[in-house]
Amino acid sequence: MRAIALVTLLAAAAASGCGGASGYGSGGSATQAPGPGAAGVVALSISSGSFKGPSSVKGGLLTLQLTNTGSAPHSAQLIRLEGGHTIAQAVAALSAQTTATPDWLRAEGGVGLVRPSARASATMLLAPGAYAVLDLTGAQEHQIGSPVVMPLTVTAGAAASLPGAATTITAVAPGPARYRWQISGPLKVGANAVRFVSEGASAVHELTAVRLPGSRYAGQFVKALEGTGPPPSFVDRTTTQQTAVLDGGKSLLTTLTFTRPGTYVFFCHLSDRSGGRPHFAEGLLSTVVVR
Repeated sequence: MRAIALVTLLAAAAASGCGGASGYGSGGSATQAPGPGAAGVVALSISSGSFKGPSSVKGGLLTLQLTNTGSAPHSAQLIRLEGGHTIAQAVAALSAQTTATPDWLRAEGGVGLVRPSARASATMLLAPGAYAVLDLTGAQEHQIGSPVVMPLTVTAGAAASLPGAATTITAVAPGPARYRWQISGPLKVGANAVRFVSEGASAVHELTAVRLPGSRYAGQFVKALEGTGPPPSFVDRTTTQQTAVLDGGKSLLTTLTFTRPGTYVFFCHLSDRSGGRPHFAEGLLSTVVVR
């Protein structure tokens, strides 16, 4: 679940020129729950130093709402700890210089990038267990190893299913070593209710989207992803959208808000649980035209 240098800088730059409590200021997640049905709502807030919110919630269909009261982008990534492992062990694993992710650390979704003075939410299904909420975006923005963390206990909830959305974006796993994006439904300027689906038995996926001046720049963007330097000057960094991280076999509802028409590049910077090449090098990189 560690981000490469370019994604770090994209997240950091997302604070510039942005603001407000809705619309563009919401960043890469929903400004409101995208059709959660009977979902319970859990409200969290975050500043530069800590989360505020309940220590225990009822599971099942749940909408996580994050209010960013800080001056930099933040997020609320949910992880579930299995086998009696601790939050300290999870933070150590996420901070290690490796692309591998332990089997006992499960990515359950959450709220992706949220800009300052904004509120965003996402809806997902949560099983009971010991969880933690992590601000991975804040850790990237400040280029530190340990994110802000809050423990969370999820108790048993009513059986439910995740509602549909106008658009579904799936990280499809057609084979053991390759992935591809599959998009069903429209993507337009403004707020798009999206169901994000993660496939692959040993996969963890996220979706990052950023606007390019045109499709011809995609090759240069790939070279930048593979390197360690700053984003190329042609990247419109204030358009960055980013979901939370999901295990293979899971899905969530969120909102992608595109403020300008044009060509966007969709990619996943994560690797499989065993490590290896990032998913954008395994097929999860596509240009998408938003009108």
